[in-house]
Amino acid sequence: MAKKHEHKKKPQEHEEVKQENQEIDIEALQKQNEELQKKLEECLRAYAKCENDKKILKKETDAMVDYAYEKFAKDLLPVVDSLELAIAHANELENKEEAFDKLVEGVELTLKKMLDTFKNHGIEPVEHEEFNPEYHQAIQHVQSDEHEEGDIVDVYQKGYTLKGKLIRPSMVTINKK
Repeated sequence: MAKKHEHKKKPQEHEEVKQENQEIDIEALQKQNEELQKKLEECLRAYAKCENDKKILKKETDAMVDYAYEKFAKDLLPVVDSLELAIAHANELENKEEAFDKLVEGVELTLKKMLDTFKNHGIEPVEHEEFNPEYHQAIQHVQSDEHEEGDIVDVYQKGYTLKGKLIRPSMVTINKK
């Protein structure tokens, strides 16, 4: 048993070594803590910048949405002008039959102008060559010897696409034998 006690360090020596290790650890920890504090500050700054950028992007996006229709609206103003002129001109004519003819002519020209404006903005009418349930809504079935089974017989309301995406289906009557 005497040998076992010889290998043991004296309690006082053990405390000194422990204290030295603690001092080294404290210094290392303080240095690590300072580095972590710097990195935390960098992260907080980066987070604040991201939040500010997010607010700026939202504000810009909101402004873009608010004014997205500006060009379209400006392009429609001549259509409104044409309708107003057609009505004013028709009211000036004393011969009501002539006024009616002129009004119809003005409305036709205005419709053409409107459809041209639509086309310039990617709004196209749906084609009606053959029934397609993706673009047509069958609202009625009729029997017609002049048409093949499933053919479109009549179009009640035109459908339109916006840059290829359907925004309103055509309402049609189809032949059912």
